[in-house]
Amino acid sequence: MNKTRNTLMALALVGGVAWAGAAAAESHKLPAKQAALTADHFHAKTQIIDDPLDVETVISSERGFHSGKGLFKSPYNDNHLRAIVDKRSGATRFEVRQTLMYPGSVRGYGEVSYQTGQWPVAVPVTKIKDNAGYCFLFEAPEVCREEVSFGVSESELRRAAAAPGAWSFKFKSDRGYEHRTAITHAEIEGLLKAVDGYRRTLPAVQAAADTTSGG
Repeated sequence: MNKTRNTLMALALVGGVAWAGAAAAESHKLPAKQAALTADHFHAKTQIIDDPLDVETVISSERGFHSGKGLFKSPYNDNHLRAIVDKRSGATRFEVRQTLMYPGSVRGYGEVSYQTGQWPVAVPVTKIKDNAGYCFLFEAPEVCREEVSFGVSESELRRAAAAPGAWSFKFKSDRGYEHRTAITHAEIEGLLKAVDGYRRTLPAVQAAADTTSGG
């Protein structure tokens, strides 16, 4: 009887530790200034890059918030959302872009794990650029810099925008380093509103809407 009771207590303790760890992973604290920004703010700050010589338009939330450090207010572990819209069809793919800055030698973040409606999903990141050839020469903190991205579906972003709490994710390195961060509901909502508005202006999308409505 005592053995059974001790086993149950041990399982409960392990379960409690696991639950506490999961709760901690979901509660990444963003700067108060960033958390206070509204969806209307991000929508107003959305940048639409529409080059007539490209078949795709880029819609970015990058101007919505900058942490900024140093004399030149360089992005410091900032992230933002980008939507890439095909002008011919309205088909859209989404990505997160992340800047990572830290002291020491380059860490080489290669994977990201992000929240979904069920279990976390782990995917490889795309390396945009880094300063691996130079950062090891210095001893000043936050001199190493990596810029990476990863794709995410529109349905997942819409789910994240409707779920409680910020949308959390973490970057992982083969050297054992992790960097946890998040994006607010407001930023996701603001970008999606801009994407929806832009797509409604596309002839292919308008034609599809007319066909659906019988116009």
